[in-house]
Amino acid sequence: MILSDKEIRIYIQNTTTPMIEPFLEDHLQAASYDVSMSGNISVLRRIEQVVDPSEKRNLDDMYEEIRIGQDGYLFYPGEYLLAELAEKVNVPEKLIAHIRPRTRFTRAGILIADQHCNPTYEGQLYIGLRNVGPNTILLRPGLKIAQFVFEELSSVPTEALWYKNKKNAAYQQESSSKGFRGAKFGEAGWTEEGKKFFNDLLTASNDD
Repeated sequence: MILSDKEIRIYIQNTTTPMIEPFLEDHLQAASYDVSMSGNISVLRRIEQVVDPSEKRNLDDMYEEIRIGQDGYLFYPGEYLLAELAEKVNVPEKLIAHIRPRTRFTRAGILIADQHCNPTYEGQLYIGLRNVGPNTILLRPGLKIAQFVFEELSSVPTEALWYKNKKNAAYQQESSSKGFRGAKFGEAGWTEEGKKFFNDLLTASNDD
């Protein structure tokens, strides 16, 4: 069962650990909760070695960590990055949380990697974004980029299989606390008309 705003609010009020932190009323939709970018991204870079996806260290080495300010980050066509969400999520034992894109950004040419959080996952998620369109996109902290859709399971899973109890739960309690390097904000290919267009796009993002 997909949770409506009423059930999401009940879970928010009745869980010992906040399910979403911070929780903002204007982010709550009829059957989802809007989530926004923090100021931290990790940009995928080419490295001169064969990557073994089974080794988390190999995956981490592929990314350049960047902290972005209010001027934003220019997201170029073909680029792929991981964006940290501003919200921390704590998924109860009987729920899973799906990450879904927001329509406005799909239309702008941004694809968001489909993923979900297993029961008892806790942390600040990094979600994958790829610019598949022909235009440079301006990303800013606080931008509502995706939404959580919560689904209730038919029963509570076996405790040994809860995400927090897995020995290889590599992303539990993930956050940007390890520190990020400052970003250089490039202006190549960016016009005032284009900046105004995307400023208007981001300002109107609350409509979806």
